[in-house]
Amino acid sequence: MKMYMPLVATEDGIPMFVKQPGVSLEPGDIIGILTLDDPARVKHAKPFEGQLPPMGLPHVVGTKPHQKFYYCMETLNNIFDGFDNQTIMASTLKELLEIMRDPELPFSEVAAILSTLSGRMPAKLEDGIRSILDSVKNKSGREFPAPRIKKLLENHVNDHIRPQDRTMFRSGLAPLFAAVDDYRNGLKAHEWEIIASLLRKYESVERLFGGGIEARVLALREQHKNDLDKVSALVLSHTKAQAKNKLVLALLDIVKAGGSSSLATPDHKMGEVLKDLTALEGRSAGAVALKAREVLISTQLPSYEERATQMESILKTSVLTNYYGEQVKGHR
Repeated sequence: MKMYMPLVATEDGIPMFVKQPGVSLEPGDIIGILTLDDPARVKHAKPFEGQLPPMGLPHVVGTKPHQKFYYCMETLNNIFDGFDNQTIMASTLKELLEIMRDPELPFSEVAAILSTLSGRMPAKLEDGIRSILDSVKNKSGREFPAPRIKKLLENHVNDHIRPQDRTMFRSGLAPLFAAVDDYRNGLKAHEWEIIASLLRKYESVERLFGGGIEARVLALREQHKNDLDKVSALVLSHTKAQAKNKLVLALLDIVKAGGSSSLATPDHKMGEVLKDLTALEGRSAGAVALKAREVLISTQLPSYEERATQMESILKTSVLTNYYGEQVKGHR
């Protein structure tokens, strides 16, 4: 069955057909060209020369501490995944440090978790946790009461949950248990654990590319033959090693400034990742391995506060005289 469809031009002119009658047409084919009687009536597209309005971020970022924390962590993780965010790397890292040192961060995170778990956890347990948080918030030099909340959770599990249901109960409240464990040693220990996790993310990729990249890629393809997307993600991350090195060197400078206190994390996670960084053999990770070795040596030395206390003790001893058998000390 044939169908005749009229094609009406909005302007007058002489048509010149390109297609022959009876041929089949495909979407987008040019049937003919119309030579206008008045070409001045044709409107030509002009390049845009103005300024685009500010669009903002692709997604809305909240103003609460835990929301800004997760946004900064996502940005830094994207850099380690091989995506170029160098223009905002320094500002994001600075903002992350400020947020991790904000006393409101654990309170904000736990409050958000309680909001999502409300109605799915025992009301008595929820009221007990909120009362602990409220009692601490009213104090001036407040510190997040992770041990008290942990004790309350464990007591509730042992006293009100049957042994066969405890695993399911813990899995249902897994975000709350994880948040309490993250801040169990205070904000400073949490900060070092976050930095250690970022360094570990870099090390876990770069240790796979110690030799020639062709042989390493072939080995990864053979190892992950059923998940080639993982291989492509690892290769993409490695190809941006120079960009990642800038972020890692900035993190190592922070660790070096923290001195021996940066190793005061459970199981010495920071010390382990520093040792692993010094063992990297790839050419692209040479600067990082050298910096990690320098930081590892500096963190094993006494901190500035310890050296100042020791020097103060030496100076006091040098200006005081204490004779055997006398109870009174005098200046020399």
